[in-house]
Amino acid sequence: MKRFLAFVLMLCFLPLSGAFCLEEELPPALYVGKMRLAGKVFEDWAGVDGIHHINTIPENAWIKIHALYPTFALVSYDDGRIHGYVKRICIDQTRPVDNSTTPPYGVEFNHFMAVAAGDLPVTTLPGGGETLITLHEGAKISFIGFENGYAKIIYHRQYAYMDSRLLRDVTPVYESPEDAGSDAPIASYTSFYKITTDESNLNRMVNIDVACRKLRALTFPPESALDFNRQIGPYSAKEGYLPATVLVDGGSKQGYGGGTCQVSSTLYNVVLQLPGLYVIQRRAHGGNGASYLPIGVDAAVGNSTLNFRFRNKYPFPIRIDATAQDGALTLAIYKITE
Repeated sequence: MKRFLAFVLMLCFLPLSGAFCLEEELPPALYVGKMRLAGKVFEDWAGVDGIHHINTIPENAWIKIHALYPTFALVSYDDGRIHGYVKRICIDQTRPVDNSTTPPYGVEFNHFMAVAAGDLPVTTLPGGGETLITLHEGAKISFIGFENGYAKIIYHRQYAYMDSRLLRDVTPVYESPEDAGSDAPIASYTSFYKITTDESNLNRMVNIDVACRKLRALTFPPESALDFNRQIGPYSAKEGYLPATVLVDGGSKQGYGGGTCQVSSTLYNVVLQLPGLYVIQRRAHGGNGASYLPIGVDAAVGNSTLNFRFRNKYPFPIRIDATAQDGALTLAIYKITE
């Protein structure tokens, strides 16, 4: 299990819309899953939109999943007689076809970290399209790889791009944690948060900063574990947290520590990339998940049933770097070698 490099490279350099032609032979199934909702099957996809509705797969049907994208999955049903792209929101109860060769469902391996060298637009297309957000000098960013000279990332539930000429300190992520030094991460991920100036969101950004600071203070020797609620909480004014919007049962309300779920969820996406970190507890924010991440890869925190815990099964200690700037929340795990 050397980070499933071939699998990653296949996904890193896909074109902007569906990479698979329906006239071609389907790639091998990676996962099986169940349709929690009846889902439209599309011939292709672009961004977050399906193109050419060609069929429908019924609710509760078991399907094979051949490839994953931020919003869509390439699936087959009825022994392959129906196949195409369905939205990931329609799928649950997923499991790998072969645990020994397939990474966890929803994992998106990031191969590089960098820092914005100045104003850095994040756009929907390489060199163009809509500007989704603009980062500024010093913002840390984790990304999948390069496409047409542009750094490729996931912004909420779509691929997005950054001009690689506007990046500095580009650092490859170690492919083998066992052989890593302490100069570069062994896994990393960036999610994006709102930067509006209403009071609730300003408080949410403070809470993200508080959680990042607490994470940076921790180290994890072999066999030790992170208990997010215990070590990053309690989510109270005494700990520096402020009231902000929190997601509860598919809705939202005001609560101390709103925003910490984005930190735990981003960390979950880092942990997914490392087979030596064992997830003890994790639960999503309901069927639709959290909108700042693709479906199925968020980790809610806040009480005994909503917590994120993992154990370090590597024979070496690790630490977590966590930063938030300009709407980019970047978490990375480093091996401690001294």
